[in-house]
Amino acid sequence: MDNHSPERTCVVCREKKDKSDLFRIAKISENNYSFDEKQKMQARAIYVCKTHECIKRISKNKKYSLKIEDLLSMVNLLKKQSKDYLNILKAMKNSEHLAFGINMVMDEIEHIHFLIIAEDISEKNDKKLITKAKELNIPYAHFGNKTQLGEIFNKDEVNVIAIKNKKVARGLVD
Repeated sequence: MDNHSPERTCVVCREKKDKSDLFRIAKISENNYSFDEKQKMQARAIYVCKTHECIKRISKNKKYSLKIEDLLSMVNLLKKQSKDYLNILKAMKNSEHLAFGINMVMDEIEHIHFLIIAEDISEKNDKKLITKAKELNIPYAHFGNKTQLGEIFNKDEVNVIAIKNKKVARGLVD
C-alpha cells in the first residue's frame, strides 16, 4: 500500500506541502472563510502554511476574510507546537534559574519572570497562581501534566515550574 499523503499549495507563499503541514481554511460564502481545525468541514477550502509569516499575510489579504478568533486559534496552535517546554526545562533542571512546587514558587514569587503550570493542577491552586501572576504581571502558560513536569526533577508530580532568570523567561515567552 502506498503511504502517500496528499499535498496542497499555500495560498500565501505558493509553496507545496503535505496537507498535514498546512492549516485548512474552509470557504463559507463568497469572501468569508473559516479556520477548519479538524479539516472535516464539507466545503471548498484554501490552505495556509503553519508559519507566523503566512498567517500574518493572510490576515491582511482582502480576498480571504477571516475572523480574528480564527486567526488567534491558528497562532495559538503554532505556539503550542513550537514551544517544547519539557526539553528546555530538562536541560535547565540543575540550574538555579528554576523553582518548582507551589510553596517554593509562592515563596520566591517576587523573583519569578515566567510560570509553567501543569494542565491538570487543582482548580484551587490554579486560581491561586494565576491571581498572583496577574497581580505581579508574570506571564504564564499551562503546559503538560503534573507527572510530565515531575519527571524533569525526578519527582512523582510537580504542579508548577517557575523561571527566575529574566533572559530565559523572555526566551520561553517570545
